[in-house]
Amino acid sequence: MASLRRPLLALLVGLGAAGALAGCGSDDAQSVADDVRQEVRERRERIEQDLRERRDRLRERIDEVLGELERAFPRARTTSPQVQSRGNTESNTIDTYMTQIIKSVDGYWTRTLRASDLPEPRVTYSWVPPGGRQPTRCGTVADDSAAFYCPSDDTIYVAQRFAAALWEGVATGLPGQQAGFGRAAGDFGVAYVIAHEYAHNLQNELGLFTIGRANSTKPFELQADCMAGAWGAAYYAEGHVSREDVQEAINTALAVGDFDVSSRNHHGTPTERRAAWLAGFNSGDPAACRQFVPA
Repeated sequence: MASLRRPLLALLVGLGAAGALAGCGSDDAQSVADDVRQEVRERRERIEQDLRERRDRLRERIDEVLGELERAFPRARTTSPQVQSRGNTESNTIDTYMTQIIKSVDGYWTRTLRASDLPEPRVTYSWVPPGGRQPTRCGTVADDSAAFYCPSDDTIYVAQRFAAALWEGVATGLPGQQAGFGRAAGDFGVAYVIAHEYAHNLQNELGLFTIGRANSTKPFELQADCMAGAWGAAYYAEGHVSREDVQEAINTALAVGDFDVSSRNHHGTPTERRAAWLAGFNSGDPAACRQFVPA
């Protein structure tokens, strides 16, 4: 809209001037108004053409990358039906648990991209300690509520206090939760958040952010949910978690959904976010995540 505001202002000014001239009986007034209208039309057409070209490039890039993953990625082998570890506060502090999860997520995507002859992912992470405040290159301070990926410094920030609240089921202020859509709880709810933010790193490295994210946030958030679900399927198949853990991830997806549908920063409703995570989990295939971008 910002790019259209100036031409529209010019149109209003031009038409006002044209009206004044017309009142004086000038033949030039209509010509001025016609010229302004034509300029506005041409600028709008150029903007629309640019948007179409960006969408086409984005679609081609997604098909190129995720389409390759469909043909060659290491599917998880089911090991023992016995769940190897539920993760508990007695044997794991929250920061060691998060490190365990991100290493698993990183290993999964490293194998997946390598199988398709794509560069291995690279990312830094910071588990913000209680009471900590860390500046980021995205202009946001990572504090006790942090749970985001900053592309400018290529770092995932998750606050230990926020993660602990998710784990213990006492996280508050989540949009979907406030609307009655589930209660974020459990260690696999924390894992969902980490896998989601890691997916944003992948989107950045694969060039998807630079092509299309400026226009809308929601498709990329849903795709990140889907990609988190694909990792979750592998983690589950390897026997690390139970169906109860899977439900924890689903509940968290519901809890973080929002209803600010008119905002460019809308991330998806609770049901949309749950559906996106399940699309990745039920298929176990990263290529299934192509459907979310472009919208």
